[in-house]
Amino acid sequence: MKQFYFLSGLARSGSTLLGSILNQHPSVHVTPTSPLLDLLNYANQALNTVQQQYTFDFKTVSTDIYVGLFESFNQRVSKPIIIDKHRGWVKNIPVIESVIKQTPKVLCTYRPIPEVMTSFLKLMDKDPNNFIDAHLLKDGQKINLANRCECMWTSYIREIHDAITFGLEFNREHILMLSYDAIVYDTRTTLSKIGKFLELDGLSSLPLEHITNTCAEAKDEAWGLKDLHTIRPTVKKTSDDPLEVLGNKLFEHYSQFNLVP
Repeated sequence: MKQFYFLSGLARSGSTLLGSILNQHPSVHVTPTSPLLDLLNYANQALNTVQQQYTFDFKTVSTDIYVGLFESFNQRVSKPIIIDKHRGWVKNIPVIESVIKQTPKVLCTYRPIPEVMTSFLKLMDKDPNNFIDAHLLKDGQKINLANRCECMWTSYIREIHDAITFGLEFNREHILMLSYDAIVYDTRTTLSKIGKFLELDGLSSLPLEHITNTCAEAKDEAWGLKDLHTIRPTVKKTSDDPLEVLGNKLFEHYSQFNLVP
């Protein structure tokens, strides 16, 4: 029987790097961003729709379908421990508990919002067809720093920020918050904390050099930004200073949304 854990977090906060490190463990399989939660939501919507017309044992059938989705989606994974990555898990902990009948455990990466934006901006400047600028052009807005930041926050960052806030408020005991700085500056200690949280030995001794990106997205173009899930083979931080990139006004404005675990 497979053991399921989960990985959520803000974009650009180290989840791809962390997943690739953890994938070096012989018993652990961390997925790239997974559609499993979306499939569960679609199944739930469909079942609620057909319930209006057809007579069936809704509770039993729906549970069986959800369990079946978990099992079938991962049946070809040979490793016994699966960590499914989706930014929505942190808000859907009761769903996890009801389906897999295990204590939900979610790893959640985070980073100051100005740093998240600065990391995005660095990639956007390398990709003229990036999804943020495309969004602005579609809405008839000018492409400038303030508009880019506002678009990032309102359309792409705030939803998961609010999901994490919700998870921490209602299911804090099931979440291990992991800061980006801790992942890159104090990696061994971070891995030790994860091992304790998941009750899994051998994490703190995993290699931190020559890391292969095993959590890369095969369809990064679908996300609309090149190199969105690229990582370096050695754990280190090479980020630009967000205060210099954003300026005082934008830096202070978006700093108010920094998560406080």
